[in-house]
Amino acid sequence: MSDFLSNFSGDNYEKTRQEKNKQKDEMSKPDSTKKSRSVKMPSSREKQIEEQVESTSQVSFGPQNSPENMLKATQTTVSNSNVETETENPEELIYTKKRSKKKKYEPKNESKKVASELPTTTPVNQSKNPEEVIETDPTYKKKKIKKFIYIGLGSLVAVSLLYFGYYQMTHVKVPDFEGKELSEVREWTAENGVKLQVEQKYDFNKEANVIIHQAVKNKNIKKGKELVVDASLGADPEESVSLPDFKPMKLKDAKSWISEHKADNIAIIEEYSDTVPAGDFIKFEITNKDVKAENYKRKDKAKIYFSKGKEVFEKDISVPDFASKTKEEATEWAKKNEITLKVEESDSDTVENGKIISQSIGKDTKIAKKETMSITVSTGKALVVPDFSQYTAEEAEAKANGLQVQVKQVFNDDVPYGRFISQSVEVGKKYTEKDEKPVIQVVYSFGKPYIKDLRDNTLEGDLQKIFYDEYQSKGANITYQVYYVDSTVTKGTVVNMSQYNEFVPSNSVVQIGISKGNLKPEENKPSEKEE
Repeated sequence: MSDFLSNFSGDNYEKTRQEKNKQKDEMSKPDSTKKSRSVKMPSSREKQIEEQVESTSQVSFGPQNSPENMLKATQTTVSNSNVETETENPEELIYTKKRSKKKKYEPKNESKKVASELPTTTPVNQSKNPEEVIETDPTYKKKKIKKFIYIGLGSLVAVSLLYFGYYQMTHVKVPDFEGKELSEVREWTAENGVKLQVEQKYDFNKEANVIIHQAVKNKNIKKGKELVVDASLGADPEESVSLPDFKPMKLKDAKSWISEHKADNIAIIEEYSDTVPAGDFIKFEITNKDVKAENYKRKDKAKIYFSKGKEVFEKDISVPDFASKTKEEATEWAKKNEITLKVEESDSDTVENGKIISQSIGKDTKIAKKETMSITVSTGKALVVPDFSQYTAEEAEAKANGLQVQVKQVFNDDVPYGRFISQSVEVGKKYTEKDEKPVIQVVYSFGKPYIKDLRDNTLEGDLQKIFYDEYQSKGANITYQVYYVDSTVTKGTVVNMSQYNEFVPSNSVVQIGISKGNLKPEENKPSEKEE
């Protein structure tokens, strides 16, 4: 195609035209003698037609100038000029019958008519086919340039659109995540194919897992690249916190302080209290006993107790009749209904051991949770300690009512002989089957101690036994003192007593003379008389 177009540019075009004219002249000679009658056209008309043909031949050959189109254009031009000539000098017109290739869609009559109307001229710029006329379009170069410009612009737009689409598919705009939750960033990166690197640091002003800073914000990032963000760990747990005095604080004040100082390890516990008004401080405890309030850190756990006031419950619990029921039944009912149950015990001659005798709140009475109720449980028939002062020593054991009694008599300066002095267990004391029963000591009086005469028939060695058995073991603290005298009586025999054959106080001390046995009977007689 390029070789063909080169024939119509510059010197090549003139050369080609001359060759075509030469070929046409050779071919037109025999045709003109046989088929046409030629009349010589006026010189002025020939010149005019030649100029028109030359002007049309100077047009560049383009894609639109097909042989058929050029034929039509030439025929139109020539016919227009013939019409003008015909009007001026119709006798000078020469008509030439020309054969032309028919198109399938063209009517037969029209093709003949067009061919018959063509004037006999010297054709120019014809191709090898003598029936085709070559016409060049003077705007072809401009159109060709515009075409390349449009193609270039279209290609540029297409490439731009492709790049834009590729960029949009491989890049994504990063939103501003500062101040938002870390979970939102994780969700966004997972959805958009962006890697996430989280660097965590303590920040008092940011809650835990809140974004502090991000490397890329409100800009595009390529998918698969890494987005770096700084996430808060909250306040530093190792930081020391100065604890205030919570006693004067109300509940809302304590909550406000905890929030302000980020002391999240201090728990507020509200509990009911019958003595502390609602909302008031009860106590403060640090869980670790080794941590003191002075060195408290944010990581240390502690509890602040505040009162919820007195708990009030609706009285909707009906009390059953516990008479003759077991203690276990009452205990289970009280536990189920959150009733405080007090259990008292008492002996009973009619109710067997372990059964309930009475209850403080009558049956079918409505009570509320946390109320207190008392029951009395039987311990069976009790053994009662009698009043032994009403009995003699001989009667005491028989009146013991099944209890063990030990009767004892002692000397007493104030209580006459045979009278009751004391008993080890108080009168009326009761003992049940489950109780350990003691031995009751009952004491009766021997009266005042009486000192017998021990002279001449008692040896010094018997004095200890006599004084213990006769006096000391029976409650009299009577003691003796010995002294030795010269005497014809057998050595060691009691020969003198300061008191004998008389009643003496329980704390008396008796002086007893013991014979040395160092005198003979003769020598002893004058001395006895002198005495």
